[in-house]
Amino acid sequence: MANGEREPMHAEAIGPAAVYSLEELSQSCQVEVSWISELVAEGIIEPQGSNPSEWRFSSLSIVRTAKAKRFDRDLGLNPAGIALVFQLLNQIEQLHARLNVVASTKSSLADRADEHLP
Repeated sequence: MANGEREPMHAEAIGPAAVYSLEELSQSCQVEVSWISELVAEGIIEPQGSNPSEWRFSSLSIVRTAKAKRFDRDLGLNPAGIALVFQLLNQIEQLHARLNVVASTKSSLADRADEHLP
């Protein structure tokens, strides 16, 4: 583009709407269809549809598949190991959320106690 202008970036909203076929997910993430089937079997990604020819994946599946690919490439994890990592990350996220609730509750209680001091 002229005068240092940048070409507009195209963005896609990430969400649960199932819009990608098995082949599109495979091409998008540059992984084999059979590997995606293993991710589905381990519960790492969840397609809509009853069999592979009907499967439709959300953009969230692209994100999870890309992360799974990095775990495979960087750490040498198989799909079962990748599923375990996702479970542990989810548990950590839940614990952080609970910790934040406890911390904010404790802070609120401390503020109330300070209000009642002479």
